[in-house]
Amino acid sequence: MRGLPRPERKRLLYRQLHGGRVITVVEDYDSRTLAFDSHLTQSRMSLDDPNALVLRYTRRMMAGLMFLESAACGEVFRVLMIGLGGGSLAKFLLHHFAGCRMDVVENDPQLPVLARQFFHLPNDPRLKVIVEAGGRFMERISTGESLEYDLILLDAFDEVGMAREVYADSVFARAHGRLSAQGVLVINLIRSDATLFRHGTESIRHRFPGAVMGLAVPGFNNELLFAGPGVMNREREAEMERRAHALEQRTGMNFSGYLREMTRLDTPVFWKRLLGCLTS
Repeated sequence: MRGLPRPERKRLLYRQLHGGRVITVVEDYDSRTLAFDSHLTQSRMSLDDPNALVLRYTRRMMAGLMFLESAACGEVFRVLMIGLGGGSLAKFLLHHFAGCRMDVVENDPQLPVLARQFFHLPNDPRLKVIVEAGGRFMERISTGESLEYDLILLDAFDEVGMAREVYADSVFARAHGRLSAQGVLVINLIRSDATLFRHGTESIRHRFPGAVMGLAVPGFNNELLFAGPGVMNREREAEMERRAHALEQRTGMNFSGYLREMTRLDTPVFWKRLLGCLTS
């Protein structure tokens, strides 16, 4: 894909107050960034490759694809994402996986507009954007039709950090009930909010006993959790390595490296790292 024109210096493309937070879009020499209150980065897009995942944690969130045979084989799979941001994850999945069918839930009605205006979120028939609070959406579908997802991504942040309405026991429980037989729930947690981080980790571990993996994001406060029926088959090393290789061929990302770094949530190594983060 041909890159976008590059500005000579940083420039402000958008700045507006939305529901108590200021949303900005800033462009520099090689990227475009969406931020809340000018310092909480929500999305970043490469001007040379708008479909690439620039932020390290977003690339690692895609490690959840290794637990899905349908993704590795190029078959149809259903994705639910709570929290749109600039649409980086949605663009990546739609670009690399023709079989992806995606529902994205976003609380702020302006963010889908900005994602399309500044971050090339496509008008794709495989993508449905739902403007609704994440917790309310999960409650609504829990009593509605029997809709299942193969991949559920929780990546919802407000002006202070993790959106508490989304990182809640009730949402985890409803996500558990909407996973397919091979499904995986991927959660982006931030260690700087120690209380919510600990609560979220313990809640997921209780909800998915023996079926949770952790993946740190070096140099950042993010800790990613992967939970669900598909994670229970983690012992099948050869199968996981085959999927990692297939996904590397499809996307060019280092899935084999992510696989090596993943750790069982209940192993001493993970808990030693977790406790160190909470007490540091």
